[in-house]
Amino acid sequence: RVAASRCWRVAILICGTPTSDTVTRYLSCLFLATPLLAQDKPPSSPDPQLVVEQFTAAPDIVHPIAMDFDSKGRLLVVESHTHFRPAKYVGPKFDRIRMFEDTKGTGKADKITTFFEGTTHTMDLAVHRDGSVYIATRNEILRLRDTKGTGVADEKTRIAFLETAGNYPHNGLSGLSFDFHGDLNFGIGENLGANYKLIGADGTKLTGGGEGGNVFHITADGKKLRRVATGFWNPFGSGRDLYGRLWVVDNDPDASPPCRLVHVVEGGDYGFQFRYGRAGRHVFQAWNGELPGTLPYAAGTGESPCEVIAYESDGLPDEYLHNLLVPAWADHRVERYVVKPNGASFTAERRAFVQGGKEFRPSGMAIAPDGSIFVSDWVSQSYELHGRGAIWHIRTKAQPPHRRPNDLKQAAHNPDRNTRENAARTLAKDEAGSKWLHTLSTCPSARIRATAIAALIDVGDDKIDLEKLATTDPEVGIREMAVRAMVARKLDTLAIAKDEKTPASVRAEALAGVSGEAAYMTLLRLIEDKDPYLRHAAIRRLGQLPDLFYAAYVASRTNPKICVGVLLASTASGLKGSSVVVDRFLKDPDPDVRFLAIKWVSDEKLTEFRPQIVEMMKSPTLDPRAFNGLATALARLDDKPVDPDSLATYFLDRLKDDKAPLASRLMALKAVPASHAKVKVEQLVDLLNIEDPAFRIEVLRALKDRPDPKAAAAVSELVANPQQPTAIRAQGLVTLAAMNKVDAFAAIGLAAGSETGLRQEALRSLLQMPLTNEQKAKLETAADKELVARLVSKPFFANRPPLADTDAWLKRLEGPADVEAGRRIFEHPKLANCSKCHRIEGRGADVGPDLSLIGRTDRKWIVESILQPAAVVAPHYQPWKVDTLDGKSRVGLLVGTHLDECVYVDAKGDRFKVLANEVADAVPTKGSIMPDNLVDLLTDQEMRDLVAFLAAAGVHRAKSD
Repeated sequence: RVAASRCWRVAILICGTPTSDTVTRYLSCLFLATPLLAQDKPPSSPDPQLVVEQFTAAPDIVHPIAMDFDSKGRLLVVESHTHFRPAKYVGPKFDRIRMFEDTKGTGKADKITTFFEGTTHTMDLAVHRDGSVYIATRNEILRLRDTKGTGVADEKTRIAFLETAGNYPHNGLSGLSFDFHGDLNFGIGENLGANYKLIGADGTKLTGGGEGGNVFHITADGKKLRRVATGFWNPFGSGRDLYGRLWVVDNDPDASPPCRLVHVVEGGDYGFQFRYGRAGRHVFQAWNGELPGTLPYAAGTGESPCEVIAYESDGLPDEYLHNLLVPAWADHRVERYVVKPNGASFTAERRAFVQGGKEFRPSGMAIAPDGSIFVSDWVSQSYELHGRGAIWHIRTKAQPPHRRPNDLKQAAHNPDRNTRENAARTLAKDEAGSKWLHTLSTCPSARIRATAIAALIDVGDDKIDLEKLATTDPEVGIREMAVRAMVARKLDTLAIAKDEKTPASVRAEALAGVSGEAAYMTLLRLIEDKDPYLRHAAIRRLGQLPDLFYAAYVASRTNPKICVGVLLASTASGLKGSSVVVDRFLKDPDPDVRFLAIKWVSDEKLTEFRPQIVEMMKSPTLDPRAFNGLATALARLDDKPVDPDSLATYFLDRLKDDKAPLASRLMALKAVPASHAKVKVEQLVDLLNIEDPAFRIEVLRALKDRPDPKAAAAVSELVANPQQPTAIRAQGLVTLAAMNKVDAFAAIGLAAGSETGLRQEALRSLLQMPLTNEQKAKLETAADKELVARLVSKPFFANRPPLADTDAWLKRLEGPADVEAGRRIFEHPKLANCSKCHRIEGRGADVGPDLSLIGRTDRKWIVESILQPAAVVAPHYQPWKVDTLDGKSRVGLLVGTHLDECVYVDAKGDRFKVLANEVADAVPTKGSIMPDNLVDLLTDQEMRDLVAFLAAAGVHRAKSD
């Protein structure tokens, strides 16, 4: 209390007499005066040419999110006061747009004003070239104007409105960016699957719900709203590159890492549908183009990417030109991506740019008029408002000021993209200027050439030779621009689409303009192409041409690849939902075609096909993927949830069918929650008689998850049988440990054996068991000294680095590892016990994030998550401290409610229930429900094995995709 009082007095000295506008400054000073919350490591760049400096910080800016510069060089920043606002928060009632200026040229903000105040859950900001400021809140996009030149917005116009019951801040409207014409792209997140209506200023209305996140396009005044692409989780940031290509950074679902950098094309489906679960692991979902008809990403990004900017200026060294810059909030860094062509799309290589410490949380980014970079910093890991914030400036060392000429012709040659484009747009408005721009269309510099051509195309100049540019320009991006203009002007692009020597990305653009019988064979050939983006363009165009579609539909009967393309084109054709077409695809001999037809029925809830779906489920030759899809489709048609517990009835029928393929029964066994009421222990024990090692292990895992002592005898028999494979016997020991039915005498005997996996699992099974001195003495002779030391309460590790030193731990954990042993440690009830909260490949619980694809993330991220589980905790995984009227206090993660009953999970993975009338107080707590000291329970080798198991999760699928 004394320290807080002193901090408060410091705040008064710094901020002066309290006013409504400075109240957040007091809170900020209180935080800043607390040593434990000081910035641990300022951000810096590994590039010696760059310097990172603080431009401003709390109390002058708190909770900054998005930012952009206006035409006068003033920095506008979204300052949030509504993002997970604490109950006793003292600050402005609404979010603000703060304006920062460095009037003295010192590199520090010295003039700070408020441009606008009055919105809630403001998530993005972008400045239009006409000076208008566009902001995205969770539910609307507004255009703000300062018509009087006072530095304060006095005009507010709604551009788009989202009508929905969804209210989570992060998955509404965001991702603002403008195209060359000045029209707007924006995104919407998955909205937790809630239905929505998106309404433009002209009344145009789009509906959805459950399909996942989307990217939209709308004119600058809110007209002609259209959906550009779908299949995202949360397209939080978007940006156009020099050639008009649209790039988006998309946050990942709970269980489908990594976050991704996406090249967005018209009509693209990027694979995620919320209706099939937030984890992203359903067979009807894809994250990297795994399903036909879905498109892959260009690169995985760091965690929580918030923005993407194509760098085209002169405030950084030349090697940064054309790079994409991405702030990764949870990884404390700003990343840069070098884009490389990959067929009709791109890949991108991540390189270092700026890295900070634990309290560098980059949330927004903007290019300054001088070409340098400004980054907003949320500072804290807390999603809840905390009174902190900063803005950083990234620039080249000792670089002279950059010239931004007023002369239009000089400006059109300027290295800064905004300067160049604004000049070109102005020049294109009259005949003399257009004529001069034509001379630039042959300029050696692709950057200047692209700007001039874009300006001429934008004004509809009819003297520009688009076909020549499309076929001969040395820059592929300019050829793409020219083809898009040809398509918009309805010029013939078939010759370009057919030419196999033309770059694939140019051909893909050209396919949007082909038509007539002459285009038929080209479309038919390209819907079989290996390039997913080229194939997508052909399929999309075929679906727009009903006459050609009919011919392709007939041809598809003899070619499965064409059949897949025609089926996907059907969703965009006049035959959408036609009973003849769907029925024909459901009966196709090719399993991929049938699977996509099942998905079609499920996506659109085509209830008339329910009898066919039921009949297909009876087939004895179904593979696990098809059965999962059929069960899902049936649940959707019956208006039932598609979560594993709800689908269990369909899976149980399959599991009981002893004539079904074993692989299908194995899939059904994995899919049925072990706790499901219809799963009987006696049934599982009977399944142990199936003499297949993989199937037996899966039955033992199910019995572990449902540790009924009635199964102990059958499991013990398998463990004792030396004829059984080691993997089965080792898994049996884990299962017996969960039942507390380990025979100490037998386990000690196995611990003296020669089979490493069985020997070590026997020692682990003895954990938490009372051992006699005689038994301990016998164990002293065992080969695994660390495991024995742990059993007899002796030190079993030494000289471990601090938990915060992830790099040192990564080095310590180098060396051979056993992935299968790591899986057993992950599931072991007396060790990590991770499966009590997490699911991997269908086995485990859904309390925490599904980890089935965690192997696609960095190894460093995996290790850090184990060592420091509280480093980043999303709001829906926040623990609660619940005090009850009987004087007890418990901490748990809220996992479910029913009427007046709340269900929590504690740090051990055990569930407890609390009735509403029993609660004295319930408040959210800091940190994670995952124990901080997990590593203290494990030997170094067990940690090595556990990390190896997690690092392998999902990798096999990634390689096969």
